[in-house]
Amino acid sequence: MRFETFAFLPPLAPDQLEAQALHILKSGLIPHIEHAENPSSAEMFWKLFPIPSSRIRADGTPEPHNATHIANVIESCARRHPYSFVRLTGYNPKTGQTEAAFIAKSPQEGM
Repeated sequence: MRFETFAFLPPLAPDQLEAQALHILKSGLIPHIEHAENPSSAEMFWKLFPIPSSRIRADGTPEPHNATHIANVIESCARRHPYSFVRLTGYNPKTGQTEAAFIAKSPQEGM
């Protein structure tokens, strides 16, 4: 199935995936990881995969996400849902819109 931003390219290498996550973070967007087994127009809602905080500071607040952590969570999602497409999106809280979205892992890659 070919759709979204990088569909015409070979699967992204881990360092390329991390670079895309870094771009989303540097742009001030909030990263979301979503997965769906059969993404189509009939199933337009993807399931959100949680991104846990990598560390908790001494004052009890979570540290901001980093690109390596995001890439590791994408790999974890692909392992946990081997028959799903995994998508990384960047959400802009000011406009309330998704500004970046691409398939990070396809089912054949996640196995």
